[in-house]
Amino acid sequence: MPHGICDFKRSFNHAAALVLRQATFVTERRIPRDVEFDDRDTPDRLYVVAYQRPELPVGTLRLEPQSPTEMRFGRVCTSQALRGQGIGRQVLRTGEAWARTHGFTTGLIDGELTAQTFYERCGYHAAGAPFDEDGAPVVTLRKTL
Repeated sequence: MPHGICDFKRSFNHAAALVLRQATFVTERRIPRDVEFDDRDTPDRLYVVAYQRPELPVGTLRLEPQSPTEMRFGRVCTSQALRGQGIGRQVLRTGEAWARTHGFTTGLIDGELTAQTFYERCGYHAAGAPFDEDGAPVVTLRKTL
């Protein structure tokens, strides 16, 4: 089943990312809606979204510049039914490529400990001790882009 990465159509990707995050984090993982959706989910925020079909988002991440050289990839998720098929890696690589072409040299992720191995397979390395974020143990991971 082919998965395509849509370009950065802000309004469409914004809505698609929020729908997928609602299903993944709020419904499936039971993260409170007011915790999952924050003041960084603005209409001008850039998201990477993978689609199974034009109307069906299956993977997403939010691009969050931290400095002129550091890009945080946040709210990374894949549709539950399609995990393990490379969608998360594809979304992450697309975000990294966009960041590189816009002058960012470092990628950052605050990943849950349960996803640390996935991020390490994508070239990230833990950059500190685990900490609690919104009730979940997470670790900051870094990668030179």
